[in-house]
Amino acid sequence: MATIKDIAVRAGVSIATVSRVLNYDKTLSISSVKRKLILEVAEELEYETPRNRKKTKSKKKKIDALNIGILHFLSLEQELDDPYYIAIRLGIEKLCRDKKAQITKIYRGSENFTDAELKHLDGLVVIGKFSNAEIDRIQACCERVVFVDSSPREGRFDSVVIDAEDTVASTIEYLMKLGYRKIGYIGGKEKLAEYNTILGETRKKAFIENATKYNIYRSEWIFVGEFSHESGYRMMKDVLELDELPEVFFAANDNIAIGAIKALYEAGIKVPEQIGIIGLNDIPTAQYTLPPLTTVKIYSEFMGECAVELLLEQINGRRIPKKITIPTKIIKRETLKAIKN
Repeated sequence: MATIKDIAVRAGVSIATVSRVLNYDKTLSISSVKRKLILEVAEELEYETPRNRKKTKSKKKKIDALNIGILHFLSLEQELDDPYYIAIRLGIEKLCRDKKAQITKIYRGSENFTDAELKHLDGLVVIGKFSNAEIDRIQACCERVVFVDSSPREGRFDSVVIDAEDTVASTIEYLMKLGYRKIGYIGGKEKLAEYNTILGETRKKAFIENATKYNIYRSEWIFVGEFSHESGYRMMKDVLELDELPEVFFAANDNIAIGAIKALYEAGIKVPEQIGIIGLNDIPTAQYTLPPLTTVKIYSEFMGECAVELLLEQINGRRIPKKITIPTKIIKRETLKAIKN
C-alpha cells in the first residue's frame, strides 16, 4: 500500500509538501505543475488516506456478513423447466458462497414480491424482465441492484446481458458458410402482461431481419410456440406437413431443438443428413441427444457470477453504472453438416 513517503520520492518533493497538497492546503506556495504531478502520482500509486483505509478494511471484513438477494421473474416451478435461468441462479449462488455471503431467494412468478423482502438486503441481483412499476419499487427499496438478462435504465442500474441480435446474426452467417440457404426458425414466446413484454420476440425479430437481409426469408418457415420440449416436438410435426421443407432450422433454445429432433426421428428423417438443426443456450443435455446437438453457448452461470462481482463493486464504493455484454460461442457437434449448393 502506497505511503506519502512513496509519493514524495516519486514526485521529488518533501513529505510535508505531499501531505499539504493531498489535504488541499490552499496556503501552500507551490506551482500548479508540481501540484498536478503530486496528485497524478498519488492516483497512479492508488494512495488512500488513513481514514479511507479504515473504511476499506471495514467493508472487506463485512463481506461475509452480507445478505444478497436474488429476485427471479419466474416462479420456482417455471424456473425448473428452464436450465438457462437455473444456471444463472447457480452462478450467483456459487460466488455468494465463495464470498461467504448470505443469500435470500425471492421468486416473482405469479405472486407479487413485497417491499419488506427487499429493504433488509445489502444488495439485489434481479433475474429477468420486470415492469416499470416493479422497477420503481425495486429502486426505492434497494440501493444496490444488478439486472441479469435485461438491462433497464442503464443510467441507474448495472446489468449483465448477451447481445441477442448479434448472436442470431452470427448464427445465420455460420449456417450460410456451411452452405445452407433454406433456413427455418422454430421459436417460443410467452406473453407476460405483468412485465409488459413478450419473451422471445427479440430472437424472432433478429432472425427475420437477417434472413431478409440475405434474401432467404420465407414466412411459411417461421414457427412460434413455447420454450419447451413439447412445443418443439409439436412445431416440428407441423413443419413436416409442409410441401417444401427447409434444409436447417434455427431453434430459439435447446429445449425446442431437442423436442424437434424427437419429432424428426419418429418421422424417419435423419439429422443432419436430411434436415439440420442448431439450438441456443448449450444446456447440459444438449451433448447427449442423438445426434449430439450443435448449439450456441450462452455462458449463463458466468453471467450470474459477473452480477455478484458488480454488486460487490457497488458495495465497495463504485457509483457509475456498468453494463457487461457476455459473448456467445457456437458449439459444433453433429446436427449440422456442410452442404453443396
